[in-house]
Amino acid sequence: MAASHSPLEPLFFHRILKEKVWGGKSLSKTLELDLPFEGPLGETWELSDYPGEETTVRGGAQDGVSLRVLMEQDSAAVLGRSRPSADGRFPLLVKFIDAGDDLSVQIHPADGPQSPTGVGKTEAWYILDQEPGSGVICGLKPGTAREVFEAEAGDKRVRNHLAEIEVKRGDCVFVPSGQTHAIRAGVVLCEVQQTSDVTYRMYDWDRLGLDGKPRDTHLQQALEVVDYDLAPARPTHAEFDAQPGLQIQELASCQYFRLAALQVGAEGGYLSTDGLALTLAVVGGRGQLGDRELVYGDTVLVPGSLDQVNLVGSVEAPLEILMGIAL
Repeated sequence: MAASHSPLEPLFFHRILKEKVWGGKSLSKTLELDLPFEGPLGETWELSDYPGEETTVRGGAQDGVSLRVLMEQDSAAVLGRSRPSADGRFPLLVKFIDAGDDLSVQIHPADGPQSPTGVGKTEAWYILDQEPGSGVICGLKPGTAREVFEAEAGDKRVRNHLAEIEVKRGDCVFVPSGQTHAIRAGVVLCEVQQTSDVTYRMYDWDRLGLDGKPRDTHLQQALEVVDYDLAPARPTHAEFDAQPGLQIQELASCQYFRLAALQVGAEGGYLSTDGLALTLAVVGGRGQLGDRELVYGDTVLVPGSLDQVNLVGSVEAPLEILMGIAL
């Protein structure tokens, strides 16, 4: 590790595309992507230090360098005061999800022995688009009896116990580890999460995977991590005034990260890091970060060693950003 901890510039990344049986067509059209596979696009990993799935820098002095290498060379410059994950990785992963079909009913473990990597998966969703009548599942209905749920969680009867939530663009849904959940068909969202890919599927709607075979489920492991004390999620939503500068509203907070919505007008403003690593995902409008253009779908890592960055929106429409703050 370098001893200087010299500040890095804001880092843009090449995204990783993920084919999923439940994927849709919205993201590939909106982001104008040339897909390397024939199946549906389910996820784009925009910023990742997950093992084997590390995103690489696009442009600038670190062009072509992976986030893993940057962390190995000088994690203090990347993180500032933010903590790495339990396995020494950059702690946040940012992705876009396009649900052309229902995702499985699933759950994620917390940090500790119930995760094979020791790293859990708490996440938050920011809704970008949804078809009429679509929504999400996040939590169990109040009064759900443990013994009944355990008997019915592995088949279609599970739906009788799931809390279905209506959502709209701009809603934020916080999904802690231990919360039963699923994204329903017709929803497109941005997800900020711990750097983990541990998912325990309970029920996959009796469908076949891309290989024509049923996908694996992990019912026993899933039931071991269900937190029956968690209430169903209640979406939060940011409301901004028509101001020309920079506005920030917090959406969610946990021990791993805080999530906030930013709106940046044509006059722009300076965003302070407070010494913490920030992830900035452009979810609306266009603008500038310093001398770099920002367009829909861009995701930027602002290293914690930087004091601040200058953001400017466009005259036509404000720049909308989903900001993750690594704690």
